[in-house]
Amino acid sequence: MRFGSRIEDGRGAPGAGRLARFAAVGGSGVVVNLAVLHALAQWLGVPEVAASALAIEASVLSNFLLHDAFTFRDRRGRHGRLARLGRYHAVSLVGVAIQLGTFAVLALLARHALGWPSLGSLRLPAQAAGIALAFAWSWAGSARWAWAGAGVARKPAAGSRGRGLLPVALFAALVALHVLPIWLVRYFPTQDGPLHVENVLALLGHGASPLLRGYYEANWGAQPNWLTQALLAPLLAIASPITAEKLVLSGYTVLMPISFRAVLPRGPRGWWAALAVFPFVHAYPFHMGFWNFCYGVALAFLAAGFWLRTRGRLGPGRFAALAVLSLLLYLAHSVAFAAALLVAGAVLGVRAARSLARARRHPARRRRVAAAYARRAAVGLAAAAPGLLLLGAWLLAHRDRVAARIPLVELAAKLAAGYSLVSIDRRELPLAMAVMLVLAVAAVHAALVRAGRGPRLRAHDGWLVAAAAFASLYFAVPDVVAAGAHVSDRMALLALLCVAAWIGAAPAGPAAPARRAAVALAAIAVVALGVRLDKQRQLSAYLEEYASASAAVEEGRVLLPLALSPYGPRDVHGRRMGYRIKAFLHATGWIVAARGGVDLKNSQANTDHCPVRFPAGRNPFRVIAGSLGRMEGVPPCVDLRGARRLGRIDYVLVWGATRALLETPCGAALAADLAARYEPVWLSAPSGMLEIWRPRAALAAAR
Repeated sequence: MRFGSRIEDGRGAPGAGRLARFAAVGGSGVVVNLAVLHALAQWLGVPEVAASALAIEASVLSNFLLHDAFTFRDRRGRHGRLARLGRYHAVSLVGVAIQLGTFAVLALLARHALGWPSLGSLRLPAQAAGIALAFAWSWAGSARWAWAGAGVARKPAAGSRGRGLLPVALFAALVALHVLPIWLVRYFPTQDGPLHVENVLALLGHGASPLLRGYYEANWGAQPNWLTQALLAPLLAIASPITAEKLVLSGYTVLMPISFRAVLPRGPRGWWAALAVFPFVHAYPFHMGFWNFCYGVALAFLAAGFWLRTRGRLGPGRFAALAVLSLLLYLAHSVAFAAALLVAGAVLGVRAARSLARARRHPARRRRVAAAYARRAAVGLAAAAPGLLLLGAWLLAHRDRVAARIPLVELAAKLAAGYSLVSIDRRELPLAMAVMLVLAVAAVHAALVRAGRGPRLRAHDGWLVAAAAFASLYFAVPDVVAAGAHVSDRMALLALLCVAAWIGAAPAGPAAPARRAAVALAAIAVVALGVRLDKQRQLSAYLEEYASASAAVEEGRVLLPLALSPYGPRDVHGRRMGYRIKAFLHATGWIVAARGGVDLKNSQANTDHCPVRFPAGRNPFRVIAGSLGRMEGVPPCVDLRGARRLGRIDYVLVWGATRALLETPCGAALAADLAARYEPVWLSAPSGMLEIWRPRAALAAAR
């Protein structure tokens, strides 16, 4: 059927009737949504955001049941009901994102391009535009993917159907288990999470706040790292900062396993293999608060799955979809964008090599095969061209940044131990090693099975090529390069994910070992959840104590937080509570989110790839510290006497000032500066870890 021709239903009849049924079911979903929202919020007293989420889920379930029984009753053949439900949830999730994104983009255009304070009378048309685009997407996604079967399939035997549903149910349960810890603690401990929240709020309030304009510049450039900021902005309009952050974290936690599933074979075999992803979902980048990288990795696997399903054959619709995905990948993270290109190139290259090998005795056919794969590569690169051009410009502008390397032996040891999977608890180390052992055993088993079948390339070997490339980059690329840090952990994670995909994508045959490996990895992930939850509860309690300082801080003030113990207090064994994660380094973001104002240790504003940045002449990292390393040192090395060049400091927040830290040269200088010019005005309870100091001159004026 030609693109743009009439849509047909599963029996060949014109699709107008099906479209009308789809619209009618959508209307009923609105009624269900509003009714459940009212019942939960008004009658049962459920918090509004939670009630809204439950109402949305109720409407999705209602719509699915009606579509399955009414709209697409003749197209249920190829996939089981649970699989169709999962696909419809994914379609609905993207539809919600499209609607919110459309409204947010129009609101931002009105504010920053036209200078309007709000959409005003155009609020409803803007919402209607989002609804229309989301409806078009939902119709296309439902008809072309969620219910993609053609005709009624033969009903499977009861036993085989149950066996087919088991891995899907396990997959869904594991997704839910990974979302749960995010909501079981008040403050989910990540290093950079509070910075994302405070910087989006600063950007949204920048135009109307003289204070913010005095300390920040709005950064509207076409740099990476925009994706989660754009996702967070509309969420902050409808939810508290804490809830908005949890929604972003939950979105990634759901998206990553689904994206990994997209690169695996269809059917139960692929669902079993998908269980292998869960040890990598809440890895080190997630707890570091690298939101854009995490979403970027998920989108990279989604793009790889799209490329695999289409085999690089792109018509107009597929070309447009891949172009949108590539642009989203660039806006998420440059490393993730490059990773998607590398994986796509490896997969296409291996398939081209296989096809050329089969045609080696037929020169004419070999030329046709080479030309066909060259066309696919060219079309794929054309779809990725917008992101490629933006990435090239970005890298050229940042090629002069200082690079830092980790010693080769240390890199090798960390890779062997699976250190990129370890974040907030030392007890994660043996679990990470267990993950590496399972992957190694499964990979060796797959290689031994292959050895008896000859050395020929297999279609899924592109994943192994990609894994080798990421492992090479892990050793070759500095850990800090082109305004990015922790590059080695990112490369290691990508390499391990590609190995897991290679094992899971192996052809049908002796699948039990691969299945056992995936189940073992899922079991390790569940144990890791329990280990981390214990530490997350401890850290959340201290973060709650830290955030309680908002009651002692006036609105719209300039804060200088100095985290002398950024990992938190020492545990009973004298070890850092946060292990690899400095959960208190940017915890002032929660105070700024509640009270407004400026955070002078906003390290994202020390870069040019985040929503706001410090002006060159009033950058506190340069004025009072000299560098990022000195500002974020343990303890920080700052010169409070230079604070007058920044304008003013209303409060200094000192976290975790132990005697040992204050006896260091930097700690002693800080203590002397505070004693000379500041007075303590508040001490947190119950631990007393946080002290608030105010300038003596400000206190004298207040008296």
